Amino acid sequence: MDTGHVISVVDYIVLIGVLLISAGIGVYYAISDGGQKTSAQYFLADRSMRWFPVSMSIAVSIISAITFLGTSSLAYYSGPGYWVAVLSRLIAAILTSTVITPVFYNLEITSVYEYLERRFNPAIRYFAVSIHIISTFLILGVVVYAPALALNAVTGLSLFGSVVAVGTVCTFYSTIGGIKAVIWSDLFQSIIIVLGIAVITTTAIIKTGGPAEVWSRAVEGGRTALIFDFRFDPTIALSFWANLIGGVFIILPYAATNQNQAQRYLTCRTLQGAKYAVFWGILIAGIIELSVLIMGFVVFSFYFGCDPLTEGKLSAGDQIVAYFIIDVLGGVPGITGLLISAVFSAALSTFSTAINGLTAVTGQAFVRRIWPNLSDRKFTVMMKGISLTYGVMFMFMAWVATVAGSSLAVIASRLLALMGPVLAVVLLGMLVPRGNSIGAIVAIIVRSAIGIWILVGSMIYPAPSGGGLPLSTDLCSSNETSVVHADDIMTTSTPASADTRAWIYRVSFLYHGFLTAVPAFLVGIIVSLMTTNLCEGRDTIDMRLLSPVVISIYQKLPRTLKYKMVALETNESDTKDEEEIDDKTNQADDNTTVTKYDTGV
Repeated sequence: MDTGHVISVVDYIVLIGVLLISAGIGVYYAISDGGQKTSAQYFLADRSMRWFPVSMSIAVSIISAITFLGTSSLAYYSGPGYWVAVLSRLIAAILTSTVITPVFYNLEITSVYEYLERRFNPAIRYFAVSIHIISTFLILGVVVYAPALALNAVTGLSLFGSVVAVGTVCTFYSTIGGIKAVIWSDLFQSIIIVLGIAVITTTAIIKTGGPAEVWSRAVEGGRTALIFDFRFDPTIALSFWANLIGGVFIILPYAATNQNQAQRYLTCRTLQGAKYAVFWGILIAGIIELSVLIMGFVVFSFYFGCDPLTEGKLSAGDQIVAYFIIDVLGGVPGITGLLISAVFSAALSTFSTAINGLTAVTGQAFVRRIWPNLSDRKFTVMMKGISLTYGVMFMFMAWVATVAGSSLAVIASRLLALMGPVLAVVLLGMLVPRGNSIGAIVAIIVRSAIGIWILVGSMIYPAPSGGGLPLSTDLCSSNETSVVHADDIMTTSTPASADTRAWIYRVSFLYHGFLTAVPAFLVGIIVSLMTTNLCEGRDTIDMRLLSPVVISIYQKLPRTLKYKMVALETNESDTKDEEEIDDKTNQADDNTTVTKYDTGV
């Protein structure tokens, strides 16, 4: 891709400045408050954070560079039908903050996978940890590769050099500054991301001729026909229902039961603050996604009549925003550096999230288990070494992504969506008092089997080519920055090949999370009910392991329907006789709990 633009010295200064500020935040928190000397400081900020910076950190950790480049290109080539995703984010925010967050917070855990061991058994915890580690390594390579590709398109620098720049800065501040440095760096990077989106969107609207002309061109180009597609056909990729239902099950595994996001709200001072943080974090992420979608929508209107991809100026569709930056704004000193910094900031936040989260999981699941008597100070030093190691390994995976290209991106994203069994198992534990380890294991097997089936099938039977919305190069001989009315432009589209694949492979990719999580959850319930007598020591259950929503419903049920559920500090229920358990159950009937349970209300 050659635009004739060479990045200026001012652009370099801006870009380097953004990276240095992020690194400086890490240095500050490495030396402030006596440094990160304890694991509580390093991983949970001593539970001292206010909800607003945490919410912004959650939001930008969900928004990656892939979102910045990929979602905008989705709107460019397929229209803004994905806007419904913001509604799914609202639903996911409500469910996460009310059903899941109180349980994790009240248990005062560092790793969310500790919950699986307390509720079920160690085997389920370590299986979930293994899936988390594998999927994180795969997706992180792609997340860093995306902005590196954008910078390569602008400056001509090698992809490897860009990967090293992003990876080194992010590893540095994440390792020395801990979770506080990660959260406050995310807040700074969120400002850069929002500013970048605003500059690109505003510029495209002005250059196109105003909002009315943007809409006119979008209508002429067929980009508005599917904004409200209420057809129930699940094979329609971006229908209202696919975005709404499927979107919930895409974001829940990532934002609700993923260590990388949960660790952030566990740093909050109070449960109420944690609930605010996760609610607004997920919702703000949805709003940013919507803004990116609008950005791609208006960029399409600007290039309406002279599509760069059709003209051969782009090698891939997700380069459209990077191309717009250097094509339209490249002559303004500093602007190119700022906008590329926005893409980089999206990658930095995701990268730092993964480093800190994966280090916490490794420390709690393996280091603490192998060396239980290790002092907290030595443990924290070891965690910093592991953090550094993970950063280097992530950079290596990013280099692998530069070699594998889009094929690794497809595999990584589908692995995250299809093979993450944690959501179904966590919901089984929190919502079903009779859920047991046998049901959890079967749920894991069912979800993984369905996920692998869909993944392998979609690779063997890929979607037929063609069928995209119309694009045009009719005006490429004219001045591309001038205002040209949509009525004067004729467009052409690519005919679609007949799709003869089996129904399951034609279902919208947005439903994949739903098709794996829901059957696994239901099977887990059925198996748990069938095997209740096979699980010893589960006559009682710690109330803290159940969602407050379930406890509220339970306390309103007739006594004859209630499961013997008491709140215990330890698993001493096996040594209690039946009379003592009945007495404690009667206490629960009178809305009196043995253990203090904070609902955050």
